[in-house]
This record gives sequence, structure tokens and C-alpha cells, in this order.
Amino acid sequence: MTTHELRGLTTGEPAAHRAPHRSARPPVRDLPAAGHRVLQLLGPPSERHLAQRLNAILEVLAGLRAATQIQPLVDPALFARLLAHGRLPGTRHRIGTLHLCHPTDTALEASTTIQSGPRVLALAARFERNRTGWVCTRFHLLAPRTGPLRMVNQRPSAA
Repeated sequence: MTTHELRGLTTGEPAAHRAPHRSARPPVRDLPAAGHRVLQLLGPPSERHLAQRLNAILEVLAGLRAATQIQPLVDPALFARLLAHGRLPGTRHRIGTLHLCHPTDTALEASTTIQSGPRVLALAARFERNRTGWVCTRFHLLAPRTGPLRMVNQRPSAA
């Protein structure tokens, strides 16, 4: 059996066999403000992650989820608007295929269709990166118009 013994360095002995100490933490300037969770700020969220966030917002609008659960995921102004918004028509919904656009490095825009009961709704959302991660800053649920369609460029008929 082999025995091992640890001994400390004497004052004049070089420490050539030791690697220099490196901190595993990122520099302080890259960390978000105090009190926030440290999130990965490198790239935009995946399509699946965005769909989960949009689904959570839709569940709040349908009354299936507490609004406080999405508060860290949305902008404060949008959160106040979502609380004042009425309920979604129908309680079950299904998100269609997401279409993504990257207008800048710190912004992401998504659009999709929502199947809510017999109705199909359009959804447009904007996500922006801030010090705490990616948050939803715009959320527009567009319902189809009811009533007859009017032609915009139609000239009045001569009577």
C-alpha cells in the first residue's frame, strides 16, 4: 500500500508546479444588477423557449395562470396592460409555428397564429434583451374583424 504525505512549502521554495489561481466567475461588469438571477445573456432564446413564454402569457389572459408568474418575463408597462386586458375568447388555445425576425442584436420579434376554440387569432410579440435577460416588451393579440370588410381604396359610387 502506498502512503501519501502532504507538506507545506517552505518560504524560499518556488511553486512552479502550481497553476495560477483563476476565478470561475465572470468579471463584475458583466453581472446584472443586485437582486436578480444571473441569466445567460449571450444569445436569443430558442423557438421552444419563446413559445413557452408566449403560452404562459396566453394562460394568464385566459385565467389559467396567476399573473405574478409572468411578471419577471415581461416589461412592467406590458404587465400592467395585461392585467387590465379582458379574458381570451375560449380557454384552450394552441400556438402555431413561430416566425422570428432579429431586427437588432438585442431585439427579437415573433409572430404566429393561435387556435382558440373555433377562432384563429394572430399574435405578434417583441422581446428585448436587458440586464436581467430577454423580456417581452410588446404583445398584440389580433382578433379577426367582425362585420363586412370595407375596401380602403374604393371610390364612392356615383348615384
